Amino acid sequence: MKTEAQIRQREQRELQRLDREAQKPKTGRYLLFVMIILTVIYVEDEITSNMNAAMQPYVLFDLFGISSRSVSSPAYTAAINTVAPWQVASNLFLIISPFYKALSDKYGRRVFLMINTVGMGVGMLIVMTSQSVMQYILGMLFMLFFTPNDMQVLYIMETAPKEKRATYSFVAKGIALISVSLIGVLSKTFLRQDLPSSWRMVYLIPVAVAIAVGAGSFFLVRETPVFVEQRRAFLSLTPEQRRARAAEDLKSGAADEGGVWKALKFIFRTPQLRWILIAGFLFFATTFYTSYYATVLEGAMSTDMVASALIIYPIFNGVVTIASGFFSDRLGRKKVCVLLGSLALVGLALFVAACRLGWGPVAAGVAYGCSIGGLWSMSDTIILTMPAESSPSGMRSSVMGTISVMIGAGMFIGQILFIVLQNFLSMDLLFLFICVPFMALSLLVLLTKVRETKDVDLDSITADTYR
Repeated sequence: MKTEAQIRQREQRELQRLDREAQKPKTGRYLLFVMIILTVIYVEDEITSNMNAAMQPYVLFDLFGISSRSVSSPAYTAAINTVAPWQVASNLFLIISPFYKALSDKYGRRVFLMINTVGMGVGMLIVMTSQSVMQYILGMLFMLFFTPNDMQVLYIMETAPKEKRATYSFVAKGIALISVSLIGVLSKTFLRQDLPSSWRMVYLIPVAVAIAVGAGSFFLVRETPVFVEQRRAFLSLTPEQRRARAAEDLKSGAADEGGVWKALKFIFRTPQLRWILIAGFLFFATTFYTSYYATVLEGAMSTDMVASALIIYPIFNGVVTIASGFFSDRLGRKKVCVLLGSLALVGLALFVAACRLGWGPVAAGVAYGCSIGGLWSMSDTIILTMPAESSPSGMRSSVMGTISVMIGAGMFIGQILFIVLQNFLSMDLLFLFICVPFMALSLLVLLTKVRETKDVDLDSITADTYR
């Protein structure tokens, strides 16, 4: 066990390293460079997040030996009943996620940016090489562990100018979402109806890029300025000052060094974060439909037409996302959530109509893209932007990691309702039946109980800012 003198010596070395980091010039050229790297990582994150849902029918046809290749067959329904509960169970697996993410409040953002990106690549690799249903489920769980952490989002928010945080974040995400069209391009290139295992090749390029860019990011980007300043300030305190600060933190619920239990206490002691949690929990009950859209498409059109829809929808998803960033910095987080939530529901209704009435892949792709553009942009606002803008620097990553898992648990409600009712009712109509009431409740809580966070100074947030 290390002595107090050894700990202080180690901290002094860390402080010297951070002092050197703080003295490096913050040029516009570096900001542009790091935003390019983070955008590439964002592309990988979004492709990883969408890949399993896009490939789901073809993976299930192959691994379950469904020769009819019909999503309406009893064999496919049975396959969904096998895989879907594991997607629900993955929310329990993510309980450890905030403990993992909280480590970046102590050890820095950079190393976890690398681990997260490489981890997504490894998860896709496990799925790509799966020879059994259990291996596929293992890879899926691996991917579901790393994709919600969104370390690149925290990196952007702590690197971008404060008046442009949402704009930078949503522009990067918009580009990443448009890049999801590559799944459709890869599908058109590699998918063959006469070769059940051809879906594996769709994963190959995303796997290679994720592992290469993730490993390289550790050497290409610096620590975020906000983390460097927060960590330097903490390490500069004497033991007596730390004890005095700890006593104050015990009363307020905040801390200079985060952690899951400290974050939990802070979330429930702070009305702002508590109501964000409730609004987000209700909202996440609506997100389940993003896991099953490819099944609805496959039941309404040919495989080649589905691939066309997979190319079209990310473009409109990205356009909506980029626009939402500009609107968020101008209108505020709450007003933009009303716009985004309304767009999500209208787009979903049009997507269902396009599939039922045979409007074709273009109409279905445009409607679905607008729907999930609104849905996930609102998600980022509730689960990432507003918690980050409501938390002190030393607690920010821990709060974001903890609250994202707690909010994500709301997905249980929608998923369980869907898994049970899809055995009796049409899958596409269930989307609307479940989503409309939960979205309405979420927006009501957000508008009446949560305070606006636009233009807040991240460096000056304290435990009393939102009391």
